[in-house]
Amino acid sequence: MRTRNTKTTATAAFSYNYEEEGIGHTTRDLLESSAAHIFDLGRRTTEQTFELGDHLAKAADLLADGRFDKWVKMRCGLSARSGRNYMAVFRNLGHVRDELVDLSVGATALFHLSSATTDQITAAIAFAEENGRLQVADVKAILAGGEESGDKAEKDDQFSTGGVGGLKVLIAAKIRDGLKAFIEHVVTICKAVEAALSRSRVIKEALAKEIQDIARVARQELESLALFIEPELDYGRNTRPTKFPKKTGWAEVNDTLYTLDGVDGWPKSKDMRDWLALHVLPVLGWAVSKERKPEWPLAAPTAPASEPAVPAEADSVGDHHDAEPVMSDEVSDDADVPDEVIDRFGAALEEATGGFMTVSREAPRNRKQFAKVPALADDSVVEAELAPAVTP
Repeated sequence: MRTRNTKTTATAAFSYNYEEEGIGHTTRDLLESSAAHIFDLGRRTTEQTFELGDHLAKAADLLADGRFDKWVKMRCGLSARSGRNYMAVFRNLGHVRDELVDLSVGATALFHLSSATTDQITAAIAFAEENGRLQVADVKAILAGGEESGDKAEKDDQFSTGGVGGLKVLIAAKIRDGLKAFIEHVVTICKAVEAALSRSRVIKEALAKEIQDIARVARQELESLALFIEPELDYGRNTRPTKFPKKTGWAEVNDTLYTLDGVDGWPKSKDMRDWLALHVLPVLGWAVSKERKPEWPLAAPTAPASEPAVPAEADSVGDHHDAEPVMSDEVSDDADVPDEVIDRFGAALEEATGGFMTVSREAPRNRKQFAKVPALADDSVVEAELAPAVTP
């Protein structure tokens, strides 16, 4: 490594004639020191971008106007424009250097950000913290959106720029502003839920008035930001957003916002507190977390303990309707069946068949069952299929 750097420095030194430019030995040594550091940096990380700008700024202070552009090109292999960009990053963004280094912002994005106002720089850092990255399109959108002018045409310039570049600016603006609005709405919902939980009793109607409409807007914002559009094939001309994959975190967030949108789908009053505290708040908190990879707050979905068992033969809705209900031995063989057993079996049967089949308590348990059906005519006797008889 030492040999390579020495060779590179020595070779580059002959590409710039210090004596011809009237530069003395002291200044030359300082410039060579800066050049050596620049070659060692390699312009790879955010921190190195600032360091490179620092060394170039020191070199620029040693050279009169015009000579720096020639020196940086011949001695460092950089264009004059690139050199000025690096210096602008060092000089104009030095007060937020630590924040930008932590966010690992790329050099090109830093070049654009170096011309921003203080408010725009603050907005860019906030955007990067919320999204985990800051790209060139994001910076351009912030710069375009932050330019305040009395001329309305200047404010709408971003809507007049064509091409893929112009579209990217609009998309970045939507992501920036749309994400901010979504987060604000979800936070508003969470605050309202927390306030409701702080009271001795959760009033469903009062809470619904506060969050129903906001939940509807937040769900539509989420779908607009994260989902694509597909044709509604059933009706031809309509469209609809695609769906989040089932059993994923964002699908749960979307479903939770959908449920909050209508009070009729909320749990009963006695279950409201647990639902809000153990489901709504954790799910929505996960959605707006600033952690890079927040842990999913809910356990793996399991069937509720109170859910009645479904007969083994019925594997689908159609099977529930078509399959013959299976009675346990205690019900089919024992004539004296307790009422609790009948109630339990009836509830399970009604649940499994969607209300299609029920158990009547009015039917006598000692009802006689016929082995044969009486003859339909004198000359013809139709044998009926044997029905299961009750064992005495």
